[in-house]
Amino acid sequence: MTGPGVSVIAVVIVLALLASTGRVFLTIGLAIVTGWLLGYLAIRSRGFETVYVSISEVFESVPVISFFPVVLIFFVDRIGGYLGVELAVDFLVFTAVVWNIWMGIYQAFKTVPAAMVEALENMGYGFLGKMRRLYIPFSVPRIAANLMPSFADAYFYITVSEVFSVGATSHHVFGVGTLISSYVSEGLYTCVYYSLAALAVLVAGVTLGLRSFANWAVAKYGLDTPMTLARRRARGRWRA
Repeated sequence: MTGPGVSVIAVVIVLALLASTGRVFLTIGLAIVTGWLLGYLAIRSRGFETVYVSISEVFESVPVISFFPVVLIFFVDRIGGYLGVELAVDFLVFTAVVWNIWMGIYQAFKTVPAAMVEALENMGYGFLGKMRRLYIPFSVPRIAANLMPSFADAYFYITVSEVFSVGATSHHVFGVGTLISSYVSEGLYTCVYYSLAALAVLVAGVTLGLRSFANWAVAKYGLDTPMTLARRRARGRWRA
């Protein structure tokens, strides 16, 4: 492959990576927002807490492929079209990342000191005020620590999620998983190698970025534990 062919392939691979990465971070963002709301409900209601923890454990223990019947019946059959397939894929990726985020936020909310909650309540803060000033900042280190495994889980399942078949019917959306599957079926193994190399570079870059974000989040929002104090001292020596 030479000339324009290589340029076209490179553009397609980049667009596919952007589509898949956007899909992953969209579902991670949705998991964070729902985790804040559901985590707050869980610490306020013992009955809801039991159900919530049980559902999170189901997402943790059940493989993504087990949700195919739900995907096929609700999204593909009832909604249909490209929108139905896109929602089905997003749901499958969501099930791969949500449990990690949900449990991290829930555990963070459970460890919020009661004295802090009482202080905000005495100052007249309601739900939004307590979330913005206490619960969300308290959950940031846990979220940051869980972003890397959630991102890895999502990309591990991306090929399964972006293209799946039912009998003779194939359902897919544009993304790196679909692109690699298409290249393999067409015997374009050089394109497969290009795609995998680009994917490796992307994953490495995102991993480094998430690691830096995790260090920043712990330093800014973490309590003064021995670990956070050691990190701050190390950062001060490096700057000096």
